[in-house]
Parts: sequence; structure tokens; C-alpha cells
Amino acid sequence: MEFANLQSLLWLLLLLVLGAGLWFSLVDRPNLLKFGSFALRALGIVLLILALSRPFWKDRGEEAHVVFLVDLSESVDLDAAETAVGEIDRVIEALEPGDSWSLFAVGDGVRAFETPAALSELVGSWKKGVADDRFRAGSRLSDAMLSARLAFPSGKSRRLVLFSDGQETVDRDSLADALETLGRERVDVRFRPIEGLREPEAAVVAMEPSSPFAYEGEMVRMNVTVAANEPMKAKLRLLHRGVAVREVPVDLEARPDNRFPVDVAMNTPGPSVWTAELLPAADHFPINNQLATTVQVRGQPRVLFLHEDPRELRPLSRALEEQDIEVEARGRSGLPEAMEELLAFDAIVLADVPATDLSVRQMEHLQRYVEDFGGGLVMMGSDNSFGLGGYYKTPVEEVLPLTSRFEKEKEKPSLAMVLVIDKSGSMQGLPIQLARQAAKAAVELLGGRDQIAVIGFDSQAQIVCEMRSAADRLAVQGSIDSLEAGGGTDVYPAMATGREMLETAPAQVKHMIILSDGQTQPADHLGLTQAMADGGITVSTVALGQGAARELMASIAEIGRGRYYETMDPASVPQIFTKETMQASKSAIKEDLFGVVAAGDHPVLAGYQEADLPFALGYVMTEPKPTAQVLLVAETGDPLLAYSRFGLGVGLAYTSDLTEQWGGEWLAWGDCGKFWAQVFRGVVRKSDAEGLVAYAVANGDRWRIDIARDDLNHMPVAGVNWEATMLDENGVTTPVEVEEVGLGRYRAEVPIAERGDVSLRLHDRDSDKLKVLHRTADYPVEYRLAKDLPSSLDGLPRFELAAVRAGLQPESRHRAVFHWFVFAAFVCLLGGIVLRRV
Repeated sequence: MEFANLQSLLWLLLLLVLGAGLWFSLVDRPNLLKFGSFALRALGIVLLILALSRPFWKDRGEEAHVVFLVDLSESVDLDAAETAVGEIDRVIEALEPGDSWSLFAVGDGVRAFETPAALSELVGSWKKGVADDRFRAGSRLSDAMLSARLAFPSGKSRRLVLFSDGQETVDRDSLADALETLGRERVDVRFRPIEGLREPEAAVVAMEPSSPFAYEGEMVRMNVTVAANEPMKAKLRLLHRGVAVREVPVDLEARPDNRFPVDVAMNTPGPSVWTAELLPAADHFPINNQLATTVQVRGQPRVLFLHEDPRELRPLSRALEEQDIEVEARGRSGLPEAMEELLAFDAIVLADVPATDLSVRQMEHLQRYVEDFGGGLVMMGSDNSFGLGGYYKTPVEEVLPLTSRFEKEKEKPSLAMVLVIDKSGSMQGLPIQLARQAAKAAVELLGGRDQIAVIGFDSQAQIVCEMRSAADRLAVQGSIDSLEAGGGTDVYPAMATGREMLETAPAQVKHMIILSDGQTQPADHLGLTQAMADGGITVSTVALGQGAARELMASIAEIGRGRYYETMDPASVPQIFTKETMQASKSAIKEDLFGVVAAGDHPVLAGYQEADLPFALGYVMTEPKPTAQVLLVAETGDPLLAYSRFGLGVGLAYTSDLTEQWGGEWLAWGDCGKFWAQVFRGVVRKSDAEGLVAYAVANGDRWRIDIARDDLNHMPVAGVNWEATMLDENGVTTPVEVEEVGLGRYRAEVPIAERGDVSLRLHDRDSDKLKVLHRTADYPVEYRLAKDLPSSLDGLPRFELAAVRAGLQPESRHRAVFHWFVFAAFVCLLGGIVLRRV
């Protein structure tokens, strides 16, 4: 017998007190009865104290609990998995009466099943229809074994049986750790191999360039490794930017390492992403037919121009290309979504594209592209630039040296504007918050002579702010804060109220903006709009979300001689409002013949400070920020060209343009290409990484980067002050620790599990060296057709169906006996009382 708690035995000291009481007792009883009563009471107290110490007997239990884990991932054949479930059913029937069991399915997680029949039914449904691709996309064997061990009850022998093809898809090293943990916990682990995929299948398992770096025009050999489970014919393509550059026929053998070298020319400077695509004659999983890699290509500066009509940029493109600057002109939706694609360019030029055509995420990427990766961002003047393009208070404007706010000139026409904002119940949360933000931004862009009113509407119109001077900015914005969502949707009363306000307003330009995300009550909206248009009031509309009355809103804008905006993203509403406010105020553009004067000293103007620069035919009104360096001004004193540093990169603003609209004089100038090539070279990303070499290797769910840092004399540099950050495809930035592992040698490890495509920025702060690495996410490891068993599983004993309990050691059990001690204690105490009373 043993005790679980020995501290309770200290209470035995109470026997001394009891003995002292007996010694000084005045009870007049026969000694035999008196001492007998004392002995029984003392024994009762001793037994109670021993019961508090939780006594138990040890014995050996013969019962067992068996945990069955069945791998149902994509790499396992479902027919083989169904056979395994049938085997488990027969094994359960062979268990002893006192034995128990648990059943789990393993994939990209763990699922428990009450009966083998339930699991067999699930597998059967997957064979007939669409399987759970999310669950089957992984084999988390180690996690499953550690989770399933919690099902073991105490007092029984423990056996875990794994039915699997053995392909751990997260981290093979974790299998050994999991098995070691199970061994310490006396869990007997057995392995039952089941067959892998039987369908014809081929997969691209590796793609390695002969060099991670190349010069423009250099030939690089892509070594592509393909696995196949049976002989077949296929075509192997190499794609760059979605276009097939090479295609070769290949014969695949039934092995995991069919290797094919394919040579391609590196014709695109910057991070060049290449994708190997396999087109096999027979295939089961299309997901594993592509794999990508990145080659850093050094070449000419590469600049991306975005313009509503890229053809307008052809004269400028030719002039810059003559100066060895590569230009790519795209339309208004041509801005890349991913950071890796942005970093293929050394500068981005927003020549004529509004903020309403860019998502908030794209603008945040542009800000990071400049601040963290040293890129250049340029904005040129147009009807869709600066405030006119809705860039006020956006991440893009934070980068630029000029701001969209400016002092409106007195000779410009005054504006009276009414904002009609939907505040129905569907606008609750983020939409109404952004609507308030948009209205406030519109107020900030108006001049002191302008007027504004705000009307909210649900089933009724609510005047949030009466028509008042925009100079009372704080009071107007305070009123806007009271706008709350709730109720139905009826825009007509709000439009009628806004019309009354505008008709009595003493302004030359009268404008209404309507924002709604729902269907409104039937009314003569178009007739009211026509009446406003006849009275000189223009109306613009914004349809927010799928539920908006888009046809009605578009018709109102057309009849009202305004502009119609349609967006699914509430985050774009502030940009729409600021763009519309600037368009309506008719004060942000100056068009005439303006002389251009150099106003600052900067290397980009070298040789041109005293030159007679061409005239500008128009420009967008802006104001310089305190940190801006204004380089060119119009003869009116307004800024034309301004420069500023932003983080590691540069922001540049040119308020005129370089198309025939305002830049005809510049394009006809003989030095146009030379001058602007000099300006753009002062902006493009400087890839000064001399002496900094980094090699990246993916290892499971981690990305290891080995870094060598040498000085100009090729001597190792120790103690570098690194700043390293990782940016994933969702825009999440994570700091990365760089460890010094040798003289001038460093290492960083980045977790990449479920991160998708990632970019790593390495910045040597001491020498201002910058290196950017990219990793394109592979398809899940589950689809790699691997057949080799991990050594940790290969060394496990095989499970035999006929000997389910063979080799199990009896498990020690603790039999609690404290209740017998309590019973005996009460008997003794009762006996002591009886002897005392006899």
C-alpha cells in the first residue's frame, strides 16, 4: 500500500494532545473501559488521517485501449483507406470485453468518429462526389498522434495504430519528436502502411535555376524535376508573366526524379518570376503541375507608367528608351497586386489614373514599396491626379512631396455642395464610418467662400448640417460625427431637401453627391433630377455594394450632368468623395501658357538650372509639404516639380504632364529625353547590394537565408546592424532576426507556413546596403507524390491484424482504499463512544 499525500500524516501529532487529555482525565471509569475507549478513539483518528493521505493499492491491469488513426489525405488512395476502415472494424470485434478504442481520421487536422461505419460512410461519399479538399490537403501525422494520445484512459495499456502512407506534410522532423513523446508516456505505437494514390499522376517537384542572379539577355538553365507514378508522355512549358516562352515534349518514367534542363533568356530586369508548367497525358491533381522560382536580373532601370490611355505616352516612352530607360505603359488597372511584381520595377509613375481605380491595399503596397524597399513613386498632373484623382489623405499622398489641399483663388467660382448620405441599417459599422470620413475629407478640400450641407436619409431625410460656410470646418465636421445608421431607405425626400438648400444658396456652382447602398422607395427620382439640372444643379452618385440601385443611380448621374461611381469596397468611398469634390469645385486646374523656372538645386537638374525650359500648358494646383524640395515652379509661383525622401525611397511630383495635353512644348524640346531620363534616374530604386550576398533555401515550413557580408576589399564585415522584415502576400509585415554565425556570415530563418508568396528585405543600416529576396509559394507538400517513408516511421513495428494485443505490457493501476479507512475510522470512533457509556 502507498499514499498519494504524505503531508496529511502531520495531523498524527494530535495523538499527543489526546494522550495528555487521558493523563489528566478526571473520568471515574474502570481502567479497562477507559483505556479501551481511548484506544478506539485514537485508532479512529489515525484511520481518518490516513484516509486524508489517499491510500491506494497497486495492481496490474490487463485491459487495453487502442487508438486508430487513419490517414485520409490526398496522397492516400480512398479505396485503400476504405479497406483500412474495414480492417479496423474486424480488429475492434477481436478486442477483449474490458478493452476500449478510439477512432480518428487524419488530414490537415484530426476528426473523431464514433464508429468505423461512420468513417466508412464518409469515405464512400468522397468516392462518389466531391471530397473535402481542405481537410485532405495535408497530412499532419505528428500533430494527430499528439492530439489522439489524450483519448487514452488511465489504468489501461496504451496502443496507437497509424494507418498511413507515411507522408508527413508539415515537418518530418516533428514525427520523431512526437514518437519520442509517446514513448515517454508508455504508448506502444504500431504502423500499418496503406497504399498511396493509384490514379495516373505527375507533379513538378522542383525547379532550380543554374544561378539565382543573371544579367539582362543572359541564358539561364532551369532544371525542372518531375515525379510520376507511371510512364507517360507530357509537355513541359516555361512561363514568364503568364506567357509560355518555351515548350518541350518530355517522356516521364515512373520515378520521383525525372530531370529536364530548359534554357531561357533573361530579358526582363528585376525579380523575374518563372513558372514550370507540366501538361501530362493523364493526371489526377492539376494543383501540382506548376512550380515557380525567381531570378534576379540586372539590367537597365525599369519604369512602369499607368495612364488612362497608354497610347498618349508613346512619345515620352520613345524619348526615355533612347536614354536606356526601359518603359512599360499600362492602362488604369495595370498596377500589380503583389509586392514581388511591384519590385520588378525601379519606379512607378501614376500619370493619369484616379485613386478610385486602386484598392486601399494597392496604395498601401505603393507606400511600402517606397518606404521599405527603396522604390520611386512619381505622380504627374492630369484630371485624375492629386486631389482631382481622389488621392487626398491616402497612403500615396503620404509619399508625395505635394499635398492636394491649396488656397482657392478668389477669382475661382464659389461652390455650394450638398452631401446626401444613406444612413439606413445596411450602412451600420464600417460603411457609415467611412462615409463620415469621406464627408469630412470633402469639407477640408473646400475653400473659404464655398458652402456645404449634409443630409442623411433612411426612410426619412435628416438634416445633419444646414448649408453653411466651409470656413466653419470644425463645426461642420462635428455635425458629421452625429451621422448614425438605422432604418429603411428612401432617397427622394433627401434629394428634395437638398434641392431646396441649393436653390437658395448664393453660389455660382451648385452640386449634389448622393451615396447609397440599397434599393430606394418608388418615386419620381429622375423627374426631380431633371428639375435640378434645369436649375443649374449638377448631381453625381455613388452606388455602394451589390444591393445598390445601380441603374437608378447611373440614370440620376446622367440626367444630373454629373459623374457615376460604382464600388463594392466601402474603403474607396473617401477617395470618391475627395475626387468628386475637387472636380465639382472647378478650381484645381490652371490652363494657359506658363513659363517654367528652376527654384531649387538638386542633381536631377544638373546642367539645366540656367536653361530656358519649355512652357507648361497647364498644371494641377497643389501645395508643397514642409519636407518637400521644390525644383521647378510656374511663373505664378505654384510648384511644378518637387522631390522628397520617404523612408528608403523617393517621392516625386510633377503637376503638369508629358503628353500632348499639357506637355506638347516639352515633347518638342530637343533635350526632352535627356532631361527627364536624368530626373527619373534620380528617383529609381538604387540596388546597392555590392558586398552583400544572400542565398535562400526552403526547409519544410521555414525559409533559411544565409548571408555573406564583405567590404570593398573582400574582407568579411562583422557586427552588421541589420534591419530585416518579411512582407507576405496579405501585406502583413513581420520583423526577422538576423543572427551572426561566423566572421562576416549571418543567418535568418523565416516561418513561411501558410504565408503564401513572401518578400524579405535585408537592410545593412551601417553601410545603407539593401537586398530584397522573394519566395513564390509552392503547392501543398501533400501533392508531391513522395513515396519514401521517414526513418522514424520506417523503424516502427508493423501492426498485425490477428495480434491486436500482442506485445502489450500490463499497465499499473492504482486502487483507491481510502473509503475503507473512513469506514473503519467511524467504527472505531463509535466503539469508543460505546465503551465510554457502558
